[in-house]
Amino acid sequence: MGISRLMIEKPWDADELEERVSKLMVDDDVTKLPGIYPYVLTENERHLSIRLFTPTMRTRAYERQNGCCAITGEPMVIGDMDADHIIPWSKGGKTLADNCQMVSKEENRRKGAR
Repeated sequence: MGISRLMIEKPWDADELEERVSKLMVDDDVTKLPGIYPYVLTENERHLSIRLFTPTMRTRAYERQNGCCAITGEPMVIGDMDADHIIPWSKGGKTLADNCQMVSKEENRRKGAR
């Protein structure tokens, strides 16, 4: 869905938009500030370049899970897994070690921000 189609389908509240932009401007997980406005209009997180989990966070989550996917429970090698936010960033989850879980790349694509 493009921005122009969204703008037609959804009435915008200027105060609400400004509040969302202000919160994103000070969010440490947002590393691409120019992407804030496109994100607010489309809700596509790719515009924000959200901070990724560090290699140490990934490894610790992998070890904590005994090398198994957090969704399927299947054992996997770390290279076949993605670091994933347990509480999605879009729902207030932060990019912190205790919010990191390792899931298979396939399952991560399937689940989205649920």
